Amino acid sequence: SIAFFLGKKADEYHTHRWTLYVRSPNGEDLSTGISKVVFQLHPSFPQPVRELTAPPFEVTEKGWGEFEATIRIVWRDPGEKATVLTHGIKLYPPGLTQITPATTSKEPVVHEFYDEVVFTDPTEAFHRQLMRSSVLPRIQSHEPTVQENFPTYADEEDFKALLAAQKFLEDELRDVKDRIMKADMAREEIEEALRVAATAKASSSQSGGKSGSSSGK
Repeated sequence: SIAFFLGKKADEYHTHRWTLYVRSPNGEDLSTGISKVVFQLHPSFPQPVRELTAPPFEVTEKGWGEFEATIRIVWRDPGEKATVLTHGIKLYPPGLTQITPATTSKEPVVHEFYDEVVFTDPTEAFHRQLMRSSVLPRIQSHEPTVQENFPTYADEEDFKALLAAQKFLEDELRDVKDRIMKADMAREEIEEALRVAATAKASSSQSGGKSGSSSGK
């Protein structure tokens, strides 16, 4: 979400204009995979449930308070379960909860999270739909000031994050393999000790069975 202080236009119940949205990192058309997005706003808003079936998937309103909104993403493939998210509408910079000289800046308050949805076994048709997003025109916000303040996500940063994640997984895998190897060695040592003990016990029993005395004329 992105929120702007209304300044002199603000009143008791309308201090900020905010936009809540679902977008792609670089403006790709999400409608290739998304059938609709349902925004559940605070019940004090008229028509608190907003359903959008075409991009840009965004809702713009005016208000005075922060709240948690629910976002339901319905995919074009009926076999895929809808994704439900919650997002806090933030009107003030971190640590502040009311209008002060420090919060009345013209700088917008951007509260955005980057998430990825992985489809483990999509149908061939749905996969083709998803791949079309890269060749379709870019999508822009209806609000120019919102579009201007969208955070950017560089491929280089994503690549570094992926490398870091890969290294973490490799280290974890190496650690697991090392623990499995040590456990196997310990098991083999225990089994060998048990075999030695069993052999020793069997030899002792046989020696005990042959002992005794005999007499004859």
